[in-house]
Amino acid sequence: MSSKLLADPGLANALERGDTLPARWYVEPDVFQAEKERIFHRTWQYVGHTGQVANAGDYFTTRLGDLPVVIVRDAGGALRAFANVCRHRGSEVVLECAGNRRTLQCHYHPWTYNLDGTLRTAPRENEQQVFAKETLSLAPFKVETWGPLIFVNPSPAAGSLRDVIGDLPGLFDHAGIDLEQMRMLRRDTYELASNWKIVVENFNECYHCPIAHPKFSSVIDTDRYRINTDHEYYSTYYGPILRSPERGVTYATLWPNIMFSLSGNPPSMQVIAAVPIDASHSRQVVDYYFAESLSDEQMRDYVEFSDLVTREDIVLCESVQRGLRSGAIEHGLLMLSRERGIQHFQKLVYRFLSGE
Repeated sequence: MSSKLLADPGLANALERGDTLPARWYVEPDVFQAEKERIFHRTWQYVGHTGQVANAGDYFTTRLGDLPVVIVRDAGGALRAFANVCRHRGSEVVLECAGNRRTLQCHYHPWTYNLDGTLRTAPRENEQQVFAKETLSLAPFKVETWGPLIFVNPSPAAGSLRDVIGDLPGLFDHAGIDLEQMRMLRRDTYELASNWKIVVENFNECYHCPIAHPKFSSVIDTDRYRINTDHEYYSTYYGPILRSPERGVTYATLWPNIMFSLSGNPPSMQVIAAVPIDASHSRQVVDYYFAESLSDEQMRDYVEFSDLVTREDIVLCESVQRGLRSGAIEHGLLMLSRERGIQHFQKLVYRFLSGE
């Protein structure tokens, strides 16, 4: 779908006054294809943590939209990311989720790549009159770290991750989270019959919390829930603890699909990714990071509480998807006093898809 077909000054104005994106943007395959090409092929996305690639030869695989990716620690200790696609005929090179290898050998024929992505050998290459191995390296992607968090951007034209996260590290410090001290100890995955944008939008507001999350709302003061959308690529939220002088819970959403939940007492963090599958399905990946000082009981209570809220949110997100797919409404209307975070996110979606 051409960006010109998605560019609509009328829609830009509607978003500014509080209308939502059109319902069809959550259900039509052409819009989803445009999102893959213009958002997920061009932005920084969280993929995992440095503990997964601590030693030379350690690797893990993931996807950015429809792009298969392999992240590996090379023999010299450098962190690298490549398209997990063989230069021979396009097979995925590595099928395993994680492991340790001296080389990356394609399971199909088997072309073999060094850990720096260069082609090492291909069976019967001597039978080719011309075989320029130096031109057949794995396609490299940009990779950067923020503390133990690893981010990858497939676009060769991408700027630095620091240009996107801006002052966000200061928010972590204020929330009592020292990223260097955090260790990822658990990953939970949820499958949703919902567009990825609905998952992000649900996280970007607590207007729904009093009715949809009774246990959460018995802990967090939703009346004094604060929203900050003054930054270009992220928005932040703060939920004070009810009837307590203790520091509350801080949340942030980083463009395009990463969400953070930060609690300084005890130090704990969730990094949540809304992974697109197709126009009507997504996967929510929740990585739990804890300070080493946390007890097993504290971690268990934190995970149980988070899992309860997530499962309540899945019901909401899937309900929205069914409603938007029905065709009963063309768009919705935001309650901007409570949902400015959604407006901030949707304006970014429009900006990237329209090319404006």
